[in-house]
Amino acid sequence: MNVVNKLKKIRTKRVFIQYPEGLKMKILEISKNLENEGFETVICCEPTYGACDIREDEAKRMRCDVILHIGHSDFGIKTKIPVIYWEYSYNVDPIPILEKEINKLKDFKKVGLITSVQFVNATERVKDYLKNTDKQVYMHQSLKYQGQITGCNVDAAKKIENYVDCYLFVGAGKFHPLGVALGVKKPVFSLDVEKGIIYDLNEEKMKWTKKKLWHEAQLVDAKKVGIIVCWKNGQNKIKEVMTLKKELEKKGKDVYILAFDRVTKEKLDGMKFDCLVNFACPRLEDELIS
Repeated sequence: MNVVNKLKKIRTKRVFIQYPEGLKMKILEISKNLENEGFETVICCEPTYGACDIREDEAKRMRCDVILHIGHSDFGIKTKIPVIYWEYSYNVDPIPILEKEINKLKDFKKVGLITSVQFVNATERVKDYLKNTDKQVYMHQSLKYQGQITGCNVDAAKKIENYVDCYLFVGAGKFHPLGVALGVKKPVFSLDVEKGIIYDLNEEKMKWTKKKLWHEAQLVDAKKVGIIVCWKNGQNKIKEVMTLKKELEKKGKDVYILAFDRVTKEKLDGMKFDCLVNFACPRLEDELIS
């Protein structure tokens, strides 16, 4: 485990472990393996939404020396406590899915490949397979790896939109490919290694877009507005929020700033707003608009 060498190199004693929901079933095993290597571990049971979500204050309160951030690559967040990023790649074979489902891409010659950090290796295999079926494959590197996207950064897709007929996301779940579909005009398909299928994101995109347009229209006539802001290191935009508050108040609206760590619909129950404006994670709208 390369991460063990990194922890030992900086003489770590106690590790604060952050992990995404998809690794919950493995987190006890990971923690035990680290303890067997001589480290003390504290497992953070609060959700970890991305590399922008660094629980530095919590780690310090637990007297931890290092944060081990699993499932994401470095987002460039500056911290006082060391953060080690463990990308945790999945070893999966996407080729049987492609062989079974390739007909769904028959109308597209030029394919843009995108993925999340855990499936970079699988994406390389998809790239080779598509080239062998006479597809033209395009990938762009805007983060650490070619084709890599995050929930809030889909530049790897946007930069090649003029060259491709469609996109193929390699990974699991709809969160990442839906983010791409919302950011581009070309069709987006997902090769889902968990479901074992390739599916089109267009229906999901249309549902989301209609709901978002309806919500945006409510702001025009809204009298009581709540602006959602988050204090996570990578999401804190309080300066922009204060500016927006003043602009909306000039239009006669009653505006409140709502500060969160984790934003949920339940926390907003009882607060009767005509409209909410999201200034936290841009993908939070998936949850609030649904």
